[in-house]
Amino acid sequence: MAKVYFLDLRKKYKNNFMEMFEKLVDVSGGMKIVKKNTSSAVKVHFGEDGNLNFVSPLYVRKVVDLIKKSGGKPFLTDTTTLYSGRRFKADTHIELAKEHGFDFSPVVIADGFYGDEYEEINGAKIARLFTNIGTMFCVSHFKGHLVVGFGGALKNLAMGCSSKGGKLEMHSKSKPYVNMEKCTLCLKCFDYCAYKAISKKKSSVEINEKLCTGCGGCMSICPERAIKFKWDAVCSDVQKGIAKYAASFTKDKKIFYINFLINISPNCDCFHTNEPMIAPDIGILASFDPVSIEQASYDMVKEPLDKLYPEVDPTEQLVYAEKYNAGERNYEIEVV
Repeated sequence: MAKVYFLDLRKKYKNNFMEMFEKLVDVSGGMKIVKKNTSSAVKVHFGEDGNLNFVSPLYVRKVVDLIKKSGGKPFLTDTTTLYSGRRFKADTHIELAKEHGFDFSPVVIADGFYGDEYEEINGAKIARLFTNIGTMFCVSHFKGHLVVGFGGALKNLAMGCSSKGGKLEMHSKSKPYVNMEKCTLCLKCFDYCAYKAISKKKSSVEINEKLCTGCGGCMSICPERAIKFKWDAVCSDVQKGIAKYAASFTKDKKIFYINFLINISPNCDCFHTNEPMIAPDIGILASFDPVSIEQASYDMVKEPLDKLYPEVDPTEQLVYAEKYNAGERNYEIEVV
């Protein structure tokens, strides 16, 4: 049974939260994977332009400082996105990361300038940088997700560490559609789509499924929420893909996971807007097992997550991840 360490931020402490966070990393043994004079990747989500819910750079800076203190050479990393925006390619992605406060360490976009640099590992298109990095700290914001129910460490590993081709593979069966009654023909989605999959009609827009990558960016940009997903086998397919990619990525790597159950938003940090939180801040979890930390995180936010997307069973990604030997669902909580 894997151990998951928990810092409860609903309690009062004599020390400040940053000192308690350092204690969490220390007690859980996170820095034991650091090798002196060796690069350590800190995988984060820098937040989309306009989004405020990503993990605070203050916490990420603490992780970077602890790696340096342990003799390692840390750098921050993420990959390009399928949807258009400033994270679509490396130069503007790095620019945005620095604007969001991640300017205290080198930032490297792992899948290259356009997101097409990768190596295949067990059929998964993993960003090329990670083939040469054996030590990683996976820092994830745990929140809701419109396709898979929730996103945390597993999604950060799978979607977050794959090339554009890998993301497309995981998303390929999930196609959005337009509710014509809600569409006001504002054309924001038309201007936004990088793949020219949206066309103008007399009273609404139309999505060409053959051109659509299923990235979901049009959903986040639509002010009327007129673009929806077809909830059929899509959720299961994407969750299975996430589990497969996560399992492929973790093989032969030393990875320490930190999940932040803070600013628990209804949607991914890829969204350009901010919505009311679905639950109050709970705390921070740490573990060496990605499946256990996800199961523990889900168990703590289960009720609001299940109400948020009742048509989705978010535990499928956990079932598949355990099946593919990415980790185990059984865990033991140790409160710091």
